[in-house]
Amino acid sequence: MPKKIPSQKILKESIDNIPIEFFIWGTPANHYKIEMPHRHDFTELLFFTKGGGYHEIDFISHEIFSNSIHLIPASSIHFLDRSKDSDGFTIAFDTQFLGTNPIHRMVYPLGAEAVIINLCQEKFEFILTITNILKAQIEEQETYFKEKAFLLSMELLFTTIAKEIQGEFFRSNLDADSIVTKFKADVRKNVHNNYSVKNYADRLHITAKYLSEHLRVKTGKTAKQWILEILLISIKKQLINSDLSIKEIAFHHNFNESSLSKLFKKNVGFTMTAYRKNKNTPF
Repeated sequence: MPKKIPSQKILKESIDNIPIEFFIWGTPANHYKIEMPHRHDFTELLFFTKGGGYHEIDFISHEIFSNSIHLIPASSIHFLDRSKDSDGFTIAFDTQFLGTNPIHRMVYPLGAEAVIINLCQEKFEFILTITNILKAQIEEQETYFKEKAFLLSMELLFTTIAKEIQGEFFRSNLDADSIVTKFKADVRKNVHNNYSVKNYADRLHITAKYLSEHLRVKTGKTAKQWILEILLISIKKQLINSDLSIKEIAFHHNFNESSLSKLFKKNVGFTMTAYRKNKNTPF
């Protein structure tokens, strides 16, 4: 059986009985330990006013940019390795509450997949005006309509972000490239036993040189870099989600234990043992 990954809960509520929490990083309310692999019982929106560092979501590492929003659904495994000078805030909430509460029920529009959107400063600042309304309402004295106004503002925030996600999805589909798509799918399927750029290129009926150059132009990474990245994701999944020994994981990926351990430490910064151990760190 896979070992349980630490799961965090919302520790307080922003307004009365509404399970939504707004906290600014670096303040006393910043009580979630986020530098090790873990998951939440709630959904998070992370707003990066200043970027820097990396955010690993479901074993895929993403560079953190300023003016970006990261949506982390409940149960997604992630950890944040952000730069010391990066900045921002988090809104944590229970999606189930949103659709069942008697105050103001809403249809949650953001879906169940992790999403990162990198915005221009103008669009990001517009969304910040909505989050500022939320902050102001938290600080308001109690009124009869306070909960209703707060949840309406949350709905406006979600809808505005959903619009940006839809636009990003549309642009991504326009930019989709068949070689890139087929190559990535093939690597994910065969990465446990095939590390040859030539073999992947042959199946696409192109040369290895053309494949690497095409990927570099379209994605900023060569074929070798993509193969390594997908290999590391596969290893991380087995470290976190299984009780296989490191020797067994190495065998599954057609490596000897020593070689794979060195490769993992060089590219991830943790040993395989430490990476697995971190998931059991108490919070």
